[in-house]
Amino acid sequence: EHGLRPDDYGIGAIEEWSRWHAGFDIWLSDRVLALAFDLRYGKTRRDQPDEMALIEKIAKADSVADAMATLVHSTGRYQRLRRALRQHRRLAESGGWPAIPDGPTIGPDSDDPRIAVLRKRLAASGDMAVFDVAIPAYDLALEAAVRRFQKRHGLDIDGLVGKKTLRALNVPVEQRIDQIRINLERQRWIDASATADYILVNVPAFRAYVYLDGQLRWTTRVIVGEPEDKTPLFQSELNSVIFNPTWSVPYSIASEEMLPKIQRDPDYLRRGNYLVFDRSGTEIDPGSVDWSVIRQNTFPYTIRQQAGPGNELGQIKFLFPNPYSVCMHDTQGKALFDRARRSLSHGCIRVDEPQYMAEVMLARQGWTSADVHGRLRSGETSAVALETPVPIALVYWTADVDDEGTLYFYEDIYDRDTPLRAALDAVSVSERIVTE
Repeated sequence: EHGLRPDDYGIGAIEEWSRWHAGFDIWLSDRVLALAFDLRYGKTRRDQPDEMALIEKIAKADSVADAMATLVHSTGRYQRLRRALRQHRRLAESGGWPAIPDGPTIGPDSDDPRIAVLRKRLAASGDMAVFDVAIPAYDLALEAAVRRFQKRHGLDIDGLVGKKTLRALNVPVEQRIDQIRINLERQRWIDASATADYILVNVPAFRAYVYLDGQLRWTTRVIVGEPEDKTPLFQSELNSVIFNPTWSVPYSIASEEMLPKIQRDPDYLRRGNYLVFDRSGTEIDPGSVDWSVIRQNTFPYTIRQQAGPGNELGQIKFLFPNPYSVCMHDTQGKALFDRARRSLSHGCIRVDEPQYMAEVMLARQGWTSADVHGRLRSGETSAVALETPVPIALVYWTADVDDEGTLYFYEDIYDRDTPLRAALDAVSVSERIVTE
């Protein structure tokens, strides 16, 4: 029920081990501890939380079963994903859903024999009502079902069954079951005692969610790191909002991307409102530099973009301590938010309509919408500390169930599902010790 394999915990070997009275007690304790650890922290977690605390909790409990039940993540998200796992396993047992043959795009003007199969496929996954299956045409009900499917799978929502939509439709139910199992494991990595206030950034979903008092207060589209510059995954606390930020250009961007532009266009730095500093931190006149002789691997300057309309961080930046220099921020490239796949940044998280996020985060400190917009209009760089920092988690969930119970599957943009599935299905470390 949690996406873990019973054989990893000796279910099939209990009868055999029970013949060895002393050994059985040790073996069974080991298996119980392995299951308790994996349920609480995740089977593939690499760090080592306090195992002795788990042993003592189970040993002192009146019921081992009751003690184990307290280790299971009780968050609504985790429990909804468990229900989705049960539903998909039942669907697999009944034969799954039909595959749709390749062919041209299917849309409202199509007279395509595959429409009948398409309807059955969408009904199987709950995207279309069963009573609509027998209709042979591509009508409004079918288009609505296709759009619902596309939304649930992070696709362009155009109501047309093109190559990408067809590919997603033809993913077997068994593969979706594995995807759910993988993401149950990922959810176990997150602290089950999460506070009622937190921010969640789901990288492959390209979305951020703000929860306050246990309720979803705001959600927004985001842009995350491209596969070559992956957004790192970690937990921290959002502690300040920066209005009209400056941008200290990372060395890699300055030397690899900006230097060729500066060499082609001597006016590039002035137009972009950039300042240049030497290695001692002294500001220098970029016009005094012979940029043609500067090389990428020996780039000797620091570049900083001043606050203003053209700043790459936009008008707002959200800070949370981390070793990766990652933040959430506004952006000039608003049109990019209309893309379905938004892995386009160097690792930081660009936020659509960040002023609303600032309003939500600062409302408890008495800030109004007018206060936020007034600070933005001032043009001055200023930092506002949150009186109570809010936990933030950057996660990689390719399957998720929202508060309304809708199941979403997202593209594995960083190719992380396959290795995690292999680790999840591998024999546990503790089992190997017992076996050997």
